[in-house]
Amino acid sequence: MRKAKMATSAALLLLSVPSVRAFGNLPSECARDEAELTSDRLHTLSEYDVAFRAEHFRGGATSFNLDSFTSQLSPFFAPEASLIVPQGIGVYKGIVDAAEYLAGTFVSVNVGQALTDKAINTSLAIDGDVFTLFGVNPVTIFPLVTQAVQLYPRMEIVVTFVPCDSQMKTYRFVQTPGYETAIRHSAWTATRSTYQGMFDVCAYHEAYCTGEYKQYVSFASCLDYLTALPDVPVGCPWSPFGGSSKPCKNKHKHLVPFALKHCFHIGPETLPDGTPNYDPDGNLKCSDATECPLQSSQQTDFVLGEPTAEFIAAANAYDAYSTPPSLLYARPHPPHLHDMNKHMHMHMHMHMHMHMHMHMHMHMHMHMHMHMHMHMHMHICTCTCTCTCT
Repeated sequence: MRKAKMATSAALLLLSVPSVRAFGNLPSECARDEAELTSDRLHTLSEYDVAFRAEHFRGGATSFNLDSFTSQLSPFFAPEASLIVPQGIGVYKGIVDAAEYLAGTFVSVNVGQALTDKAINTSLAIDGDVFTLFGVNPVTIFPLVTQAVQLYPRMEIVVTFVPCDSQMKTYRFVQTPGYETAIRHSAWTATRSTYQGMFDVCAYHEAYCTGEYKQYVSFASCLDYLTALPDVPVGCPWSPFGGSSKPCKNKHKHLVPFALKHCFHIGPETLPDGTPNYDPDGNLKCSDATECPLQSSQQTDFVLGEPTAEFIAAANAYDAYSTPPSLLYARPHPPHLHDMNKHMHMHMHMHMHMHMHMHMHMHMHMHMHMHMHMHMHMHICTCTCTCTCT
């Protein structure tokens, strides 16, 4: 089977794909020939990227609708598709679970924890049903403050398509050094930040987890329990977002406003009688017993380590900016974040407009792209806001 590796010059993955391709052998029973099927699969990846970015840059958590986003993904993924993300982020089976994970990466949902920009320096390798995407994904940690931390992790994503079909069967992130760096900063956020850490988890619980979804008798009892959790799970320290740990709780917090089953995931691991605290689907999350075995094959020498001075400065700035007048506030729009969100919405709207324009005019010379990017950058910097201009 021959492999093809193709360089792409567009800023977003797969918006521009060279016409020179090589194909592996496909089963003879496929209704489409190799060229047609590969073209359809490239179209799937491109349209998925457009749908994802449209939601990513929409802005405003109140506008996000999980059911709607799930419906947008359905043309691209097989019904039982798997999204695989290492270091405890999870194995998500089915479109609904995959949509939940992807939503957590939206700045409108994670309330300014991180903003992933458009991929650069991208390339694509094709080997039969397997398409491997390479690129650098700029990530801004705490993008709403001037002390934001900018990362440029080199990423690798392996997509396997359903045989003879253009729908994705698996979508797997590879644990590259750049990926580990991004994970490390995200884990530090859960263990060091106030308004992106355990205090915030308890604030979400107070605001959303009521009635049958209530997990703690008080804000204080919630904070006592969560702050006593380890920074990484004892059973699988190489997977900070899996098992009983602060990062795992913070991971589930962001989806609480959109799917209340996550209230159980930010709750205690066991009920007062000692039995497991299963969610309505019968799952036990943030537990070493159930999640660490899933990470055993991914064991590495990953060490969380201590946060850098740069990260501490960014976390402190974010916490100072986000401080509300009381403990009980309705995230994801606490009072001090409201005006900031309007500026972020403006920034993201302009960014999305530029992306759509580039998508329509992929043949434009790179010099024009650089000119447009510089123009947008200078325009945003003139606004009176505290967001980081990148």
